[in-house]
Amino acid sequence: MRHERAQAGGSFLIDVKGTIVGFDGDMERLTGWTAADVVGRLAGARLLADGAFDPAAARDSVEMALLGRDGHVIDVEATVTQSAAAPNRYTVSVLRVVSRAESERPSSAGRDPLTGLAARETFLERLGVEMREASSTGRPLAVVVADVDHLRKVVDAHGREAATNVLRKLAGVLRAIVRDGDLVARVEDDDFAVILPGLGRGSARQIAARLRSNVERTRFTALWDPDVTFGVTLSLGAASYPTDADNETDLLSRAHEALKEARALGRNRVWCYTRRPRVPLRTPVYLDGSSPLLLGYSQDLSPSGLFVSTPAPIDIGMRCALSFPLPTSQGNVHVIGRVVRTVPSSGMGLEFEKFGPQDRHAIEAYLYENESRTLRPEGRVFSV
Repeated sequence: MRHERAQAGGSFLIDVKGTIVGFDGDMERLTGWTAADVVGRLAGARLLADGAFDPAAARDSVEMALLGRDGHVIDVEATVTQSAAAPNRYTVSVLRVVSRAESERPSSAGRDPLTGLAARETFLERLGVEMREASSTGRPLAVVVADVDHLRKVVDAHGREAATNVLRKLAGVLRAIVRDGDLVARVEDDDFAVILPGLGRGSARQIAARLRSNVERTRFTALWDPDVTFGVTLSLGAASYPTDADNETDLLSRAHEALKEARALGRNRVWCYTRRPRVPLRTPVYLDGSSPLLLGYSQDLSPSGLFVSTPAPIDIGMRCALSFPLPTSQGNVHVIGRVVRTVPSSGMGLEFEKFGPQDRHAIEAYLYENESRTLRPEGRVFSV
């Protein structure tokens, strides 16, 4: 069973001497420690990887290194607030997880020795396993590939060791975003890849967008002067099964094609693979069920989704059973669609996640016959 990893991690109460006097459930889930493990103990002796912490000296947001029970180091951004009722006590609230370090030794089998992430061979092996499972169960599978933008400039400005430190820290930043069942790997020098079992294009794009924004917010330190900090950015490409590919080789290749497009468009962005141009389609779209309800009218169609004009778009992330007629088929086609984009007073974009019997073939056939009448490239709709 896979669980989403929380992005903010609760709070704990500490007194002026550094003793933990309160520890909430979210902190227990974040660190693995129970309240009984840490309450009454000095924070620097068990919870803080960097040792002692003076809460009275903290101002606004601070970066802290928490030590998880299993040996992970968890870098977080937190706020420290003095208690109005008890001035000698302070509440430390975690705003976000910045990065996570692995507890396993980086040199362990199947891992990249620099970052501790899975190595390329491990990534490819796991991708094959997940593809076979996805094929047998019918669930989606997504791959995101990422490249550090202009890492050579970091080398030129701050030295090779600083660039190496960037790669190590990026590994933790990426791990902090993904779920426990996902796999993050370093597949080449400054290229990373993530396997996202059970997720389609929309969810993969959202995770990739969070990866991009968290990296952009992270500051790195020049090793020759700790007062000198700098930032880096990522370009990311995503592809999903079964929308974009039918096997792991094509899935990875198409994620790299999307990454190439993200670079060409200026970098520091997410791009999803575009298999074929969208074609115009003006047809009623219904919310399926025992009594179908008219949702609106489609504007265009692609192998992976359609845009529906409707005065009341459904919230992003909602999955809907849909049906709509095609001029080239008898009766309606039936799909499960997920809302991935809304346009105020205009409509919403839906990504196909599941097709009824023969319905995917009917959509493909219609698109094949009407490719010459393209409206716009599919990727222009689904970029981030």
